[in-house]
Amino acid sequence: MKHKNRFLIATTSIFLLFGAAAIAAEKTVSSKIEIKVKEKLPSASGISASMPLFDIPGNLKSDSIKAVNINIDEYTLKGSNRKTALEIHAKKINKSGPTEIGTLDITSTVPVSQLLAESGFKDAEIVDGALQISVGAGGLGKALIVPKYSNNQIYFQIKSVSVMGSPIPASSLPADIQEQLKSRSAKDLTVPAGLKAKSVSISAKGLSVNFQGKNIILDSLALSL
Repeated sequence: MKHKNRFLIATTSIFLLFGAAAIAAEKTVSSKIEIKVKEKLPSASGISASMPLFDIPGNLKSDSIKAVNINIDEYTLKGSNRKTALEIHAKKINKSGPTEIGTLDITSTVPVSQLLAESGFKDAEIVDGALQISVGAGGLGKALIVPKYSNNQIYFQIKSVSVMGSPIPASSLPADIQEQLKSRSAKDLTVPAGLKAKSVSISAKGLSVNFQGKNIILDSLALSL
């Protein structure tokens, strides 16, 4: 029994030491990544980076990093004063030469307060993944509008309409109402170099646009983001 207990104690100690070493190494590597991000994106604040602990040994030995997650609380997009939060998921990042990212996924989120201020609708509020706005005489009607993306523009389209709680079939709406709403709400979207816009959505956090790309050169991305 004593030998078994000693074995358990020794095994536990090894795992604890490995865990402590992995955490320390993860913090060191993550800190370097955070510094690199700040260097490339000077207006970024609230930067945090993390990676799976079990990837640490391989990341330290190889010429590339398997995967890293980066969160930026606030970043001012180039070419505008629009502030956004960024969630970045990168895989297969080489360490030497021009930094190249094998697979990159970025979600840019404009906060709720800014979204509502820029929507152009005074009484807009977020409901069920859409903007709810008042329509009709006296604002008795309610419309849910959702964001769409095409041709480097984000705009809103009607999802549903109701008057005093009674739904109105979309087919009974004026034929050009969607085009009018699109024209009123359309805003240009600059897509970062090497990426493609994959989706746009609304949540309690705000308006989010997801970009994805492969074999991205970090310097080129930083210049266009």
